[in-house]
Amino acid sequence: MSLRYAILGYLSSGPGTGYDLARQLDTGLGWFWTARHSQIYPELKKLTEGGLIRRHSAVAGENFDKFEYSITEAGLAELREWAGQAPSYPPNRDSERLQLIFSDEQPSSLRLHLEAHLEHFRQRRDRLRETLSSMQQGTHPRVQKRIDEGPPSRADLTLKLRELAYSGDIARAELEVAWAQSALDWLDEYEQDNVERLAGRQPG
Repeated sequence: MSLRYAILGYLSSGPGTGYDLARQLDTGLGWFWTARHSQIYPELKKLTEGGLIRRHSAVAGENFDKFEYSITEAGLAELREWAGQAPSYPPNRDSERLQLIFSDEQPSSLRLHLEAHLEHFRQRRDRLRETLSSMQQGTHPRVQKRIDEGPPSRADLTLKLRELAYSGDIARAELEVAWAQSALDWLDEYEQDNVERLAGRQPG
C-alpha cells in the first residue's frame, strides 16, 4: 500500500515519468521505500484509473511517446489524509539477526557475516549523509523544486522533515556500525580464547 503513497508523494513535488519515479525509488525515496520497476507501472495505471493522478504525453517521437504523470486534487486529498494518520508498522523481519542467531552451526562464517554487516551500514550511512548534505545546500533537484514551487510558508518545514527522516536513518546506521564493531571486538577475544584453550590441551 505504501507504494501508492510514495508515488503520490513524489508527484506532489511536480510531474514525472515512470522512469523518473523508478529512478527515485532506487535512490532518494528508496532509502525509505523500495519497489521493483515491474510494480511501479501497474500502480501508476491504478492511480490513473482511480483519478488520483493524470497521464499526459510529454515528448512525442517517431518511435515512442513519453508519458508524464501529475497528481490531481483527489490525489492530493488522499495523500494528505494518509499523511495525517498514525504510522503503521509491519511485522518485524530481520534476516541478518536471524542468520546470526543460528551461526553457531557455522561459526567459521561469523567474521565474514559481521564484516559484511559493518561495511553495508558504513556505506549506507555515508550515502545518507551525502544526500542530506545536498538537500541542506540546495543542490538536491527534486527537494529544491518542492521548496521553490511550494508555498513559501512551508519551505522550512519541507526541509526540516527531510532532515529529520535522514538524520534518523543516519543514527540507525551509526548504531549498526557501532554494534558490528563491538561484535567484531568480541569475536577477536573469543577466537583468541579458543586458541589459548586449544594450546593448553596440547601435550607438554
